[in-house]
Amino acid sequence: MKKSLLLLFFLVAGISLLSSCSHYKMDIQQGNVVEQETIQQLKRGMSRQQVQSLLGTALMQDDFHSNRWDYIFYLKEAGKKPQSKSVTIIFNGGVVQKIIQ
Repeated sequence: MKKSLLLLFFLVAGISLLSSCSHYKMDIQQGNVVEQETIQQLKRGMSRQQVQSLLGTALMQDDFHSNRWDYIFYLKEAGKKPQSKSVTIIFNGGVVQKIIQ
């Protein structure tokens, strides 16, 4: 009798532990972190190397449009509205011509 009560107790405790673990939702972060302070440091006339050292490697570099780099950031936190930011850098002659937010 004691063994069956003990077994029942552990079974109920185990089920309640498993059910509390199933509600965890993982945060999803993709792309380059694009901070406004960093974007403000971008200037026209900067070289590709300067942009890459500031923002990192662009998430999207189009082979057909080698003068365009796209930095994209996406964050979905549990229970919150998804956030996304993007910055497009247009180069002309190897230097920044345009910054699109």
